[in-house]
Amino acid sequence: MTHASPFIHTRRIRWGESDPARIAYTARFLDFAMDAVEAFFQDRLGDGFYEMNVDRGIGTPFVRVELDFKSPLTPRDTLATEVRVTRVGGASLEFAVTGRVGERVAFQGRLVCAFVRGEGAEMGAIPVPEDYRAKLRTEG
Repeated sequence: MTHASPFIHTRRIRWGESDPARIAYTARFLDFAMDAVEAFFQDRLGDGFYEMNVDRGIGTPFVRVELDFKSPLTPRDTLATEVRVTRVGGASLEFAVTGRVGERVAFQGRLVCAFVRGEGAEMGAIPVPEDYRAKLRTEG
């Protein structure tokens, strides 16, 4: 299922996110992508990761991440990360993310999260909650 309307999460790159080369530290790109996906959950599905965990007892660990780095980011940049749901599985969601500064692409990636309940060795997959499925169907 591909959705027509992307979600855009905008944020400024901060000085503390840069490394001695004065560009955003490589590992922060995954944080930028995950922040955008969490903002998507809050905006489009009505729950952030905290609310899902505390109020609903649901976890959404990421089980696959791919990121391609296209251009550096600096604290002068305002990053706009586009989030699209590209697949709704039985117990997972797949996202395509593209981080841009203006027209310049900084990164592209694919993230997959699974829906789970339980902790540690007792953690197990659960179906994507039906209320989320219904909201995702209205997306596209």
